[in-house]
Amino acid sequence: MEYKKIVENNYTLHLINTDRFKSMNIVVFLTKKFDKNDIPFGNLLCKNMVYTSKKYNTKNKMAIIGEELYGASVSASFGISGKTESYVFSLDFLNPKYTDNDYLEKSIDFLCEILFNPNIKDNAFEENYFNITKKDAISSVVSVKDKPNLYARIEYSALMYKGTETAYSSIPNLNDLEKITEKDLYKEYSKLFNGDYKIDIAVYGELDDKVKDIIKKKFKNVKGNNDKLEIYIKHNYSNEINEKIDTLPFNQSKLYIGYRLKDLTSHELNHVLRVYNTILGTMNDSILFNVVREQHSLCYSIGSYYSKYNPSLTIYAGINKANYEKTVELIKECVESMKDKKILERLFDSAKKTINTYLNNFYDDLTSQINLYYQREFDTIEDIETLRENINAVTIDEVIKLNEKISLSTIYLLKGDN
Repeated sequence: MEYKKIVENNYTLHLINTDRFKSMNIVVFLTKKFDKNDIPFGNLLCKNMVYTSKKYNTKNKMAIIGEELYGASVSASFGISGKTESYVFSLDFLNPKYTDNDYLEKSIDFLCEILFNPNIKDNAFEENYFNITKKDAISSVVSVKDKPNLYARIEYSALMYKGTETAYSSIPNLNDLEKITEKDLYKEYSKLFNGDYKIDIAVYGELDDKVKDIIKKKFKNVKGNNDKLEIYIKHNYSNEINEKIDTLPFNQSKLYIGYRLKDLTSHELNHVLRVYNTILGTMNDSILFNVVREQHSLCYSIGSYYSKYNPSLTIYAGINKANYEKTVELIKECVESMKDKKILERLFDSAKKTINTYLNNFYDDLTSQINLYYQREFDTIEDIETLRENINAVTIDEVIKLNEKISLSTIYLLKGDN
């Protein structure tokens, strides 16, 4: 695999040349500082842009052009990461060497049609399709309470990360979404290429020189912002422990427990924490799984994950409401046991093997490879083999020391009341 970065005045081009797959991907990232007022527009704008365009102004025409381009497809998403928000548009298409000479440019034209020529009339998105996508977006928001895992995680994050960007979800408030009109959405679309967003374009696959020239021609009129964006969140959280219980009519309860991580070094955040989290709650033989599920049968599922850009560790479990207090007590004991060298020695080598297996999957995951180069625009990201080397160098004593920088912050229970 070969990588080349080209910085233009209005966008940054990432060329990732590899013959590992028979398809190609072009991903356009539009990134700017997070603004909570953008949330209601995010997913609705994505739905409208990929549903129809000016040229392909029906859902059927959109499907036909995809078939004519040997199954080419464009997807779009809106998300929040650290102190930033982003729109991501991704074109997936066949390696042009298997097709006609003009296939590459036709495929990129398809992407550009969606990006630059939406289904607009009189400075508003086309009414009929806007109403279809808005209805779908409203249904998605309304159905959140029917998805206990998602609902619990949203409510937990709002409590755990209050006062920061991480407290917000990309799922909008229902009232805000319902107020959006066709003209409002067009005004939001008009901001995408007018200089508000940093624009990164990643091209992944078996490349030739034509790609760079076609991209330059198609994107010559866009305006991008190359100001440096900060992604890490630095916030003075309260030392008080927050506890909250909500109730919904489900059989199973969802428990989230959040720990703050304070003053971690780069090595601790990028390497030690990964080993710590694997031992505690990620690997098949993790401490949480063995103690809470296997030994005490208190949960249906349990695990842990960490947030890098707003440093924290989260433990989640699916439990019966009657086991709430006992489960919380045992989870606290599991975290405390991360100081016990004898326990860590038993699991340490297995954790390293688990992480190395995960890192091996990187080479078969084109999304991870593309994201690595995109994230380097905002953060210092190691190549996968350097990351592997530094993780393998982590010691048990470093894992034990990390416990000195962890403190309990939030306990959230979505109690199933059935």
